[in-house]
Amino acid sequence: MKDQLQREIEQVHAFIAAWFRGEVARDNALFDSHLAARIDASLVNIQPSGQVLTRADLVDGIRRAHGSNPDFQIAISDVAVRLVDGDLALVTYVEFQRGARNTVPADNRRVSSVLFRNVPSGGKPVWLHIHETGLD
Repeated sequence: MKDQLQREIEQVHAFIAAWFRGEVARDNALFDSHLAARIDASLVNIQPSGQVLTRADLVDGIRRAHGSNPDFQIAISDVAVRLVDGDLALVTYVEFQRGARNTVPADNRRVSSVLFRNVPSGGKPVWLHIHETGLD
C-alpha cells in the first residue's frame, strides 16, 4: 500500500508542477484524469498559512494557473503511512517547492498529512483531506 500511495502523491505533484510550468496541454480531460477526478467533492485543504480551501477553491485555482509559473518544481520525500483503517489511509510526506510564485518564501518546505480513501483492485486513491504545515 505504501508504494501505491507514494506513487499517487508523486504523480499528482509532478502533474501539478508540469501544469504550472505549462509543459502539459491545457486540456480539461487531461486535467480531470490527472487531478480533479482524484479529489473528493468534500475535500478540505488547510494551507501552511492556515487558509482553508474547498475542493472547488483548490481545483479551480490550479486549473486557472496553467503555464503561470515556468520555474516551479516540487520534490516529495519522507512518505510514511501512519494509519490504515478499513478503506482509509493517513499518510504524511515532506514537500519541497522551488520557485513558487504564490508562496513566501518561493523556496519552501512543508510537511503534509493526507487522508485517502483507498480504492482496492488497483484503482486510484481518493484525496479526502490535506493539511500542510510550513517548515523552517
